[in-house]
Amino acid sequence: MKKEDFLKEMQGEEEAVILKLYNKLTLAEKIGKPIYTNEFYTPGIWSKLLKVTSRIQLQARAYGAFEEAERRIISFNSLDQWTMPVKLVSILNKSKFHNLQHKDYLGALMSLGIRREKIGDLIVQDSQCYCAVCEDIVEYLINNLNYIGQCPCQVTEITDLTDLPAYNFQEKQIISTSLRADCIVSSICGLSRSKSVDLLKSGRVLIDYIEVKEKDFEITLPTTITIRGYGKYKVLDVLGNSSRGRLKIRLKKFV
Repeated sequence: MKKEDFLKEMQGEEEAVILKLYNKLTLAEKIGKPIYTNEFYTPGIWSKLLKVTSRIQLQARAYGAFEEAERRIISFNSLDQWTMPVKLVSILNKSKFHNLQHKDYLGALMSLGIRREKIGDLIVQDSQCYCAVCEDIVEYLINNLNYIGQCPCQVTEITDLTDLPAYNFQEKQIISTSLRADCIVSSICGLSRSKSVDLLKSGRVLIDYIEVKEKDFEITLPTTITIRGYGKYKVLDVLGNSSRGRLKIRLKKFV
């Protein structure tokens, strides 16, 4: 794939980041062996990349340990081998007096001089934080992350990935006249159609992690919709029609 075509397909993202991915893609094509990134990428990048590579012979995969992971490592792999350089660690808050939140754990990791790109998603459950990280920083974390603020903590690598923690969802139903983007956004947010169009035009709506501005964009289910300022939703299926002939749609909100 030509560099100019790749940059055009990935338009809207930082060029230096995209060129780094392009170099890995072309290297994987040339040597015929798996190539992995050594950092996590946001949904806007990996979702576009998967669409681009689906049109060429080279396969790509994005993986972030958790099923609904947003930040993911990318592999370019023409041999269908999917051993990704991602590890899952547990950070246990050993304090009996202070609770820690997502921002506390992330702040502690970055205070060690670790770049955000080396850290994937974090899921906090009770006194424990589960975190996807690049495999080359695991030992450093285990040896150096001993306190978060005044709270003593312990970092361990999780090797059994059969029962991973999951994101919490709140299931609900909405009524919509159609599966057009403006109708769905209007129903999710409880806004008028004109205000939902404003959200789309301002670039605040992502469908499957890609910015959509067209009000008549037809949504295919299931899909993930992120509306900045209103949350992230997994729109699952159409349950049927209401008494007035509108669509009854089932969705889950990330909480």
